[in-house]
Amino acid sequence: MRSPKDEHAAGVVQARLGRAARDVIEATIVLEAWLGRPAQSAMLAARELVAGDGDPKPDRGRIDAPEDDEQQGVLVEGIALVLSILSVAAWATPLSRALGDGVLAEAIAVALPTSVALQWALRSRYLSRRSGLALLARDGLAFSAVAALACALPLALMPAWGPVAAMLVAIWVAGTVVTRRGWGLLYALMLVATSIALAQDGRPYLVLGLLTLVTLSVAIAAVLTRRSATDTRAGTLSRALVAGLLGGCIGVLLIGDPSLGWGVHGVHPAIALVPSVIGSFWGGYYLWNLYEAVPRGMSGVPLHRAGRAAMTDPAMMLFLGAILRLVGATVLLSGLLLLIGRWTHGTDDVSVLVAFGCMALVSLLVGLLESLGRGRAAVIACSAALAVELAWPRIVGAHVAGGALAAGAIVGIVLTVPPLLVLLSRSGRVLATTLWIQ
Repeated sequence: MRSPKDEHAAGVVQARLGRAARDVIEATIVLEAWLGRPAQSAMLAARELVAGDGDPKPDRGRIDAPEDDEQQGVLVEGIALVLSILSVAAWATPLSRALGDGVLAEAIAVALPTSVALQWALRSRYLSRRSGLALLARDGLAFSAVAALACALPLALMPAWGPVAAMLVAIWVAGTVVTRRGWGLLYALMLVATSIALAQDGRPYLVLGLLTLVTLSVAIAAVLTRRSATDTRAGTLSRALVAGLLGGCIGVLLIGDPSLGWGVHGVHPAIALVPSVIGSFWGGYYLWNLYEAVPRGMSGVPLHRAGRAAMTDPAMMLFLGAILRLVGATVLLSGLLLLIGRWTHGTDDVSVLVAFGCMALVSLLVGLLESLGRGRAAVIACSAALAVELAWPRIVGAHVAGGALAAGAIVGIVLTVPPLLVLLSRSGRVLATTLWIQ
């Protein structure tokens, strides 16, 4: 029979993990972090907590094959992502013709960073969790009110480009919720239908207004159909705000290079973005295995070895696998785009493809830093990247398309890789960080 002290320890482990500890090392880290116990005492108590479960066999981070429905969902989401980008790219010409290049460019310059900021904040607080939509349903009214008052309403009141920017923000952010629900293909078809309507109808405000109304309605349905009781906790507001700040920086980085000509060069920037977006999607999806694979990979590993640096640690292998997937897919698809360049009317500028590839990589690295609780390092990297991008045209000039974006993104990569290598080469630290975040 456990002593009251050990019963208290069992309660702490259950509260922090939301379940029983899988092994001794997991329970030891919780007891050290949350009860302040010395390592030896924490390990002794941890052995009692997991006694009777048997000694787990070591697992070096092998990833179990996903279920068929999960694979199909990811495939549909990827297809929807490509269709969404291509359809939005098709909006550029009719919107520019109806509104003017200046109005569309200013609307995109505001709407894109705002949308990315809200998407990152949503993911941090709700959508990155398994019961994310249920959590959003619980807090949905408050979140919608804040988003409307803080973003949509002020944008809508701005003259000229304001209403268009507000509608784009609503469409893109609500689309994230719809896609998370598994309705990404429906969302993509809605965007394709809008492209056809914009090409045939000279009233862009009416078409975009209808799409905004339909997308918001579908997003509300997506959330309400997932309403359920859940013990999962939403992410903290402070971390969501940091994630939103980082997302906004990524969005500004994406539109901050004047040579790309968002809203001015028609469909070209969006088409050139497709390879890197697909690569980033694949790499980011692979990284979702991190929080499952690391505890499995640390099962049965003695505590004194858990913090040792090793390039073969589960976390590091996952990280390298994600980078290889992102870079490999981006290079391969960019090469394919170069082969069909004569059909893309100038989108096949190698420097633009390189810039977007670097942008995808720094976005993945910054997102990983934030998810591991290293928000300060991520903010420093994003700030430096933005400073370099904004200074680049004044120092070097805009002679190379995408040059400023590439330079800024490379600086961001250089600043994010070292802290990630230090952390991920020690899976014990990753595990402790995960427990702390939970």
